[in-house]
Amino acid sequence: MRRIPAGGEGIITLKFNTNGYGGRRVRESARIKTNDVNRPWLDIAVTGLVENFVDIHPPRLSLRGPVGIPLKATVTIEPREKYPFKITGSRARQGNYFKFELTEESRAGKLQYQLAVETMRQAKGRYADIIYLDTDSSIKPRIQVPIVVYLYEQKKAQKE
Repeated sequence: MRRIPAGGEGIITLKFNTNGYGGRRVRESARIKTNDVNRPWLDIAVTGLVENFVDIHPPRLSLRGPVGIPLKATVTIEPREKYPFKITGSRARQGNYFKFELTEESRAGKLQYQLAVETMRQAKGRYADIIYLDTDSSIKPRIQVPIVVYLYEQKKAQKE
């Protein structure tokens, strides 16, 4: 704990992990203990808008369908103009439930990545994983894309 002498000045640093808060207004507060008998505590707050580093559509992928039918979807990853980056690597946390392919393309002069995902699992159930995308950015060296797969038994038609 640092002490600032009476009448003195100091710097208080508040750190807030903004991961997952892109595009949202946030508020972080702290309580400071003082030696002032009239004001033993001082509450401070910082508010602001967290800028998006990247546009990811959809931000989380949810695949739902019957067992035995491959489910496919694509996630578009587009770096923001203010925060350019390249994806340098990709991997799944577990990698047991789906396969994926990452391609880079340019659309209207803007760099985009397409993350094509296809289920591999053939048993009913709910499966979750995360695809990690490594970047060359010091601001955000890793992007996460959560994947959830719901596979269910297909109802069989009844004969009359």
